Amino acid sequence: MKNILFIFLRHSENPNDSTLTKDLSDEFFKQGNNVTVVTILEKKYKRETQLKIENGYEVLRVKTGNYFNVSNSVEKGITSLTMISKLKREIINYLGKKRYDLIITHTPFISTEKLINPLKSYFKCPAHLILWDIFPQNAKDIGILKNKLLFSYFKYNERKMFLAYECIWCMSEGNVNYLRENYSYLDKEKIKLLRNWARIKPNIEINKEEIRKKYGFLKNDYIAVFGGNMGKPQKLENILSLAKKCLEYKDIKFLFVGNGSERERIEKLAKANSLLNVIFINYIPREEYEKLIASCDIGIVSLDERFTVPNFPSKTTDYFKLSLPIFASLDKCSAGDYGEFLQKKVKGGLFANADNIDELYSQFIRLYDNEKLRKNLGNNGRKYYEEYLGVDKAYNIIINKINFK
Repeated sequence: MKNILFIFLRHSENPNDSTLTKDLSDEFFKQGNNVTVVTILEKKYKRETQLKIENGYEVLRVKTGNYFNVSNSVEKGITSLTMISKLKREIINYLGKKRYDLIITHTPFISTEKLINPLKSYFKCPAHLILWDIFPQNAKDIGILKNKLLFSYFKYNERKMFLAYECIWCMSEGNVNYLRENYSYLDKEKIKLLRNWARIKPNIEINKEEIRKKYGFLKNDYIAVFGGNMGKPQKLENILSLAKKCLEYKDIKFLFVGNGSERERIEKLAKANSLLNVIFINYIPREEYEKLIASCDIGIVSLDERFTVPNFPSKTTDYFKLSLPIFASLDKCSAGDYGEFLQKKVKGGLFANADNIDELYSQFIRLYDNEKLRKNLGNNGRKYYEEYLGVDKAYNIIINKINFK
């Protein structure tokens, strides 16, 4: 039995919610470890910092400024500047008398060495990083970060961050190779593979026709769904271009479920181009979300074609879980990593280059025309999810590959 300190940006208070981070801390607790989760508590919830037992283990919620879904960049900037010091102070205040054997956190932001190094020193334990994005290169690729001096500053901070960890867990072989090839200052042995995981659940039973009717779809509509964050990395205007090319098919519908920084702009763009085959739905509870996704025909993955770093979209696991074949619009870098994994290793979907509308259309219509292919791809994804993506597998990889027993 070990004492594990997790530091997460989000941690749902609903014991039934299933997210990447929550599933991992739940599994460590289930396996008999002492678990503490630290997360932020935004001031909009009008509650003070609190430490309590949730789902069987300790959760410290540290009051900070507002961070998520904040339209005011100044407010978010102030939160970002003050959050780390608040987390560090309250962790010592509330947990300082405890002993920890390992700290586990994730990118972005809370992974900074300004938080991790002091905690490692205080608790005298190692720290592991779950790497979900490679910043600042990803921001430079898609034009968010253009200033060379600022880029150099963030690269300097990235180096300090990476060096703070005894192990860096990457989502794919492409991520592992990218770090080993481009970060010569890192010990290659501490860069390891840890695919995204999920709590294994039985296939959900749904009344497909009833769910479609509830959301205004016809029984025989062909629904391509994008679920999740709608931000700049997804470049969803590529999917709108595909939707425009598909207008001749009256039964094809493109459904976007969720929110994000680009949601409003993409929705306005769809209306401006009279894309009557595009529908937007706001955030809905997880259970309802999964039922809606399961009632669709294919799941969409979309990445900006300018990326030069490999990405592994987390929504993949959700689509696999729900036996939904995947259609992926990818940059060339991710095509050679995620695309090959999806199309050749798992055989759970098809991909095309994001900057080639004709190729996107061809692959999309290939799925549309072949129900048997869709069923086979969906079943393959579900099988891979059951065999390799259980959170118990992730737990064992973390424990065993580093001889931490």
